[in-house]
Amino acid sequence: MTVRLAGAVLALVLPAGLAAAAGLHHELDVTLDPPSRRLAVTDRLTLPPDVKTVSLAPGLVLDSVTRNGQPVSISRSGDTLTLPGGEGPVTLRYSGTLPDLPPDRMPAGGMGMGTEGAFLPAGSGWVALGGDEPPTWTMTVRVPAPYTAVASGALGGEERSGQGTTVTFAETRPVETPSLFAGPWTVTERMAGGVRLRTYFHEEQAALAEPFLDQSAATIARYAGAIGPYPFAGFSVVSVPVPVGYAFPGLTTIGRRVLPLPFVRGQSLDHEILHNWWGNGVRVGGGGNWAEGLTTAMADHAAAEASGEDAALRLDWLRDYAALPAGRDQPLTAFRGRTHDASMVVGYGKTAFLFLMLRDRIGDEAWQAGIRRFAREQMLRDAGWPDLRRAFEVEAGRDLGPFFTQWLERPGAPSLTLDEVAVVDGGVRLRLGQSAPAYDLTVPVAVEDAAGTRTHAVRLSGLETVVTLPASAPVRLVAVDPDHRLFRRLAPGEAPPILRDVTLDPGSAVVLAAEGDGREPARALAARLIDGKARIVTAAKADPAAPLAVIGTAAAVDAALQSLKLPPLPDTLAGRGTAQVWTTRRTGGAAVLVVRAADAAALAALLRPLPHYGRQGWLVFDGAKAVDRGGWPAGTSPLRVEMGRVAIP
Repeated sequence: MTVRLAGAVLALVLPAGLAAAAGLHHELDVTLDPPSRRLAVTDRLTLPPDVKTVSLAPGLVLDSVTRNGQPVSISRSGDTLTLPGGEGPVTLRYSGTLPDLPPDRMPAGGMGMGTEGAFLPAGSGWVALGGDEPPTWTMTVRVPAPYTAVASGALGGEERSGQGTTVTFAETRPVETPSLFAGPWTVTERMAGGVRLRTYFHEEQAALAEPFLDQSAATIARYAGAIGPYPFAGFSVVSVPVPVGYAFPGLTTIGRRVLPLPFVRGQSLDHEILHNWWGNGVRVGGGGNWAEGLTTAMADHAAAEASGEDAALRLDWLRDYAALPAGRDQPLTAFRGRTHDASMVVGYGKTAFLFLMLRDRIGDEAWQAGIRRFAREQMLRDAGWPDLRRAFEVEAGRDLGPFFTQWLERPGAPSLTLDEVAVVDGGVRLRLGQSAPAYDLTVPVAVEDAAGTRTHAVRLSGLETVVTLPASAPVRLVAVDPDHRLFRRLAPGEAPPILRDVTLDPGSAVVLAAEGDGREPARALAARLIDGKARIVTAAKADPAAPLAVIGTAAAVDAALQSLKLPPLPDTLAGRGTAQVWTTRRTGGAAVLVVRAADAAALAALLRPLPHYGRQGWLVFDGAKAVDRGGWPAGTSPLRVEMGRVAIP
């Protein structure tokens, strides 16, 4: 049943098992006034003996510091507060006017407030941070009408009136400093499997509340069955002005403008829900962020498997990696979080590949058991790659050290070769090779004969091996890793150009092919697209061996392409939309990205959407909407041999 809340007082009981833990503890009383952007906090802070300092955002002003009702002196340097020794909690009273909350970007300092509401995530410094372990906390929040508030933690009570809303939240386990949000929302609620599900949606999103609750309930039940119990008391989907999605313990914030888009429920929601197990439940310890890759494997890739599109998704990840300049590669142990597209290629795609290759190596049953063991043993703890390895080793009953070492500690990936393919009695003989330094690989090799296709697992631990694979009829085709199950460098012909071939390379040059009022939006679009500082050149000075972007208005772009001796607008894109975007290659192989818009307004319309389409080979835009998109067909791969074209001894 769904309940829309208005004018009610709810007294809610915290879930069983939420017992208070020793350590840093906050008792917070918070007042938010979004129109004036004012925040006022009283924090009764219980300190463990080893915590002498805490940090607080520099823009927040300490109004008083007391212990047992008596003023105490502290020292403050920037965001660091050195607290007095003694017995009993210290009460901090502080306030401040926060940065404005813009509708199209993160607020300054990571937190903000305005007429749209409040955005106060954990780690932004709005609550004092201290010690090595997450704190426990209780919090009462007051906001004026028409706003309401939501926070991470278990909902303890809620009172609404014509003047405003008062809500209480608590987390009595060491999970995370509270995250707090406010907005003029309609709240829709449902209980499912003992979990309190809610949506905090703006008026225009009201029709989406039930579908989001349906999917949240189904997704939580599915992951609970696969991993273990859902770790939190509830789950809320919260519409915010900030145009990005974030996962917090027990809730996700999604940008107001993107929340209605189909991909949010089709892909993003499951990913954010799963973060309640990976990242928020089991926390990321030192030695690299495993949580984004595991979440990508179990959410995004699982959805692709269910629709039969998993091989295409893995190819997308490999194409992303093919576009990554060698200087921007890094080992998985160095990945901490997404800071730009280059870090996402490694931290999401390559890490997801590690988990999928591990599943192929040890089998689905041992892999699933390892996942459940890892969650059971590490829930509400900091955990790292060694903990994952141990969980999988126990369930697989084998040493997985070499597998994890080669994929975690090295940057790069192997390149595969296929040579000397020949039909022999009973099958086909071939030489399989890889680039140095060698990886220990299990390579899928598909052999097609008149009876069908059979895929063989070929062990390749050195630079090359010669194997004979059986076949029951004349062999027609041999293909190495045709479904892209290995993380590797794509062979020539497997990687037609995509936007990221240019946008990820800091060495990319940009030709601004626009005059008059089109030049400024062309320059702004170049700055948005290139993952680094855009290097502006003339067509005459463009290095033919370096990636290149040509950005501008139609006539000037056509002239620049002619000057650069590049192919003109493809016939398949001609006459379509207000802007056409496509990739091609120069004679020497360098990637070229072309953005050709009808006028300055059509260029400006691409500023927001175009950077999100890095995997595409071409697009057609009508204003800011991508009305068509796709990739160029792959060429002939040297890892695929049709036997009719091979000389048979």
